[in-house]
Amino acid sequence: MNKIVLTLALATVCSTGFAQKGSFYVGGAAGFSTKNNSTDNNGNTKDGVKQTSWSFSPEVGTFLTDNLSVGIGLNFTGSKADARTTVKNITTTSHTGATLYARNFFGKNAFKPFVGLNVSILPGSGKTELGPVTTKTKLMDIGANLNAGFAYALSPRVTVVGSVATLGFASSTSEVEGSNVKNKSTEFGLDANTLGNRFNVGVYYTFLQ
Repeated sequence: MNKIVLTLALATVCSTGFAQKGSFYVGGAAGFSTKNNSTDNNGNTKDGVKQTSWSFSPEVGTFLTDNLSVGIGLNFTGSKADARTTVKNITTTSHTGATLYARNFFGKNAFKPFVGLNVSILPGSGKTELGPVTTKTKLMDIGANLNAGFAYALSPRVTVVGSVATLGFASSTSEVEGSNVKNKSTEFGLDANTLGNRFNVGVYYTFLQ
């Protein structure tokens, strides 16, 4: 699997050190990944599903107090799965939505742990092309979670923010257009990890006034 992920955030604050009341920041994240599956039977290789996905999430936020920040991120995602069979079998999806969040940081040193709350809603659409038949679906993903992480000021201008755990709820619904067929899945759980998919880091750059 090939995967490229880019995260960037910019911040404007009123003093040196970590962001304070009244400061604001803009930034975002982008990602792209591809995955190829194949089988090998005594030297005979057969292609399987090829999957591609991408995401782009610009973000803006502000500090209401020295330790409490709130923000909103716009979420744009898409995916494509090509079964690579003799009959055309391609499924594509896209979502456009938003995430609202709040984070409360603790302490006055360069290292600050935080706890936060995220709420997201992602309406979208899907399309499956199977031979000459095309099926369209309406999609809806919603979620809410508590999360925990840290911020560390590397310098007066650069701060690293990382998330290491979430506890929350997610719901995903798909409805085939022109029919009464609706599929829904829900999930509630804890995901805590300092390595792997859960761990993610953003870099904030500070413009001093």
